[in-house]
Amino acid sequence: MSLLVAAYLAVLSLLISLAIAGGVLLYRESGPDGAAEAAADAHGYDLVSWEITHFPEKWLYKLQHLLGGQSEGEDDDDVVCEYFELAAEMREAAGGAADGGSELLSEIENEVEDVIEGRVTAVLEDEGLALEPPLFSDLGLVFPPVDFEFGTTPRVLSVSPRERIELRDSYLLSPDLNLEEIGNIERNAEADNRGDSGISALVIRTGGLSSYPSVVFENASYESLVETVFHEWLHSYLIFFPLGASYFGSNEARTLNESVANIAGKDLARLYFERYGTLEEMCRAPPAAATPSPAPAAFDFTSEMRELRRTVEALLEDGRIGEAEALMAAKRDDFQAKGVFIRRLNQAYFAFHGFYADTPGSIDPIGPKLQTLLERAGSPGEFVRRTSGITSRAELDQALE
Repeated sequence: MSLLVAAYLAVLSLLISLAIAGGVLLYRESGPDGAAEAAADAHGYDLVSWEITHFPEKWLYKLQHLLGGQSEGEDDDDVVCEYFELAAEMREAAGGAADGGSELLSEIENEVEDVIEGRVTAVLEDEGLALEPPLFSDLGLVFPPVDFEFGTTPRVLSVSPRERIELRDSYLLSPDLNLEEIGNIERNAEADNRGDSGISALVIRTGGLSSYPSVVFENASYESLVETVFHEWLHSYLIFFPLGASYFGSNEARTLNESVANIAGKDLARLYFERYGTLEEMCRAPPAAATPSPAPAAFDFTSEMRELRRTVEALLEDGRIGEAEALMAAKRDDFQAKGVFIRRLNQAYFAFHGFYADTPGSIDPIGPKLQTLLERAGSPGEFVRRTSGITSRAELDQALE
């Protein structure tokens, strides 16, 4: 048993190395230079330190409980309910900012993570997605192991040319930036005058990061957190297949990878909640009393955002950069009036979100094609197996044929 555990931890160390190498590649291959690098350099995200701090802490906890058995059923539900109800109370009391130093949250955090990881693993096993090398099958563990940490997720500096929508640079930033620092980073990055028209920059909060363990935004709702855990696990899983191995090979491969993780992550989360219930169902919370309110005017954010992107791309192709930027600023205000807040809407926003082809910020046909493939596959597990070997639009078209 001890030999198997040692071998298993050796493979986990490989996963950590791949996660760190991926972060380095993200900087080297698409990382900013010139004014953008100078703007981001002082606020860079220290991925290596995060791994060194969190990996030993998490796996010491797991090893301590490896032979002690796992609780199941109502006890698991109770600790998850306690955690998220307390976190919600603290956010409300603090005006929306969770207090990461809460003693009670800290005491039960590892247990809550362990419960969610076990449930996610069970769904993956049902879908046939967990790799089980013979060396590790006797331990009852799956590979890659589902492993995440509640935390403050890094921000990303996204950089695009002003004259077109294209992610030219991206850089992981510290999560602890205030609005003044964010504004300074964006302004300094936009001081880069390379090209005829300069660049567009935007600092974005990420929902998660596929480090190992992955980090998931601590203020996320239970439903959003579970979806993100699946999404980030899929990135670790796909590393061992052509789709994941080609992530840094081209923007096309990156779009396919992120979109597969998004689409499959949502569908796997659907199965999770069908099996274990939503937070409201699990905690047996009484339904909120219905308060009648006037029906709002019809507002389809996805359609409006995609139409905006098409219009912006047409204006940029005609060289009407100022008009495109004025239109995006006006629509940002319009969206806010309709209840959708976007801090800043520019070319860099569309460039970053365009990698997620199933989201409102993208008009890439990869998104609808992958949705069609999911429907034909019949399950998220089969969808991931079919897409794991795809690295280009042409191969996606062949899979659909």
